Amino acid sequence: MNDNEKIERLKILLTGISTNSPIDSDKEKEYSQLRKELVSTERLKLIIPKEIKICATLEDFRREMQKKGGYAPRRDYINEIFYPLLNEEESLLDSIQDIEQRINFGHLNLLPADIQEKGREMSEVYLYLYCIENSFRIFIEEVMKTETINIPKRVQDTIDKLKKSEQESRYLPLRGNNDLFYCDFIELGKIMVGNWGVFGKFFPKENEHWLNVMIDELYKIRCLVAHNSYVGKDERDSLKVFYKIITSQLKM
Repeated sequence: MNDNEKIERLKILLTGISTNSPIDSDKEKEYSQLRKELVSTERLKLIIPKEIKICATLEDFRREMQKKGGYAPRRDYINEIFYPLLNEEESLLDSIQDIEQRINFGHLNLLPADIQEKGREMSEVYLYLYCIENSFRIFIEEVMKTETINIPKRVQDTIDKLKKSEQESRYLPLRGNNDLFYCDFIELGKIMVGNWGVFGKFFPKENEHWLNVMIDELYKIRCLVAHNSYVGKDERDSLKVFYKIITSQLKM
């Protein structure tokens, strides 16, 4: 089974035992194996639901789900925590794939085949980073329409410095129509964490650490792209997962 099939199987198994399906040794063995494999998968480490991390057995998981109420709330909760894990590219990722298909790589034909292929892969990385970073900007901008947001001093200093530099280089196009366009992943993250009383409710379990880890991973990939370094498959897979989480969690 591939990762998606394992995730689907685990979801079915956990839904069953959480809604009165009996637990036996075969199911416990299967849960133990699936749990071990998925928790050790690099692209899933950051987003595996905490219930799976802390529940070593199906009995443990059932007890956790009993706290959620009746069968319907349990099913809803399991659907919610599994949603980010399922790689449904035909939905949220369609827009990026459409863009990729419209890119003409014909002018790269003079380059060696391996450089051409890596160029295509890196164009995908840039698209995901661009969409994720701008999703954060749009999200923060929307929240600012109804909430008072304080910009941390260090972030404001960075914005002012970039705006001054832009004034001195008038041949360069303006970054955007508001200060958020002068912020990268790190600054955008600092704005959200610095106003966690406002933004926390939009994130899983209001977990500030979860956001910081994701921002840090995204920034590392962004730095690789900025220096024209190659981004490997694991990092590209992580980007797709992050994009899926962000667009679903922030209801983009």
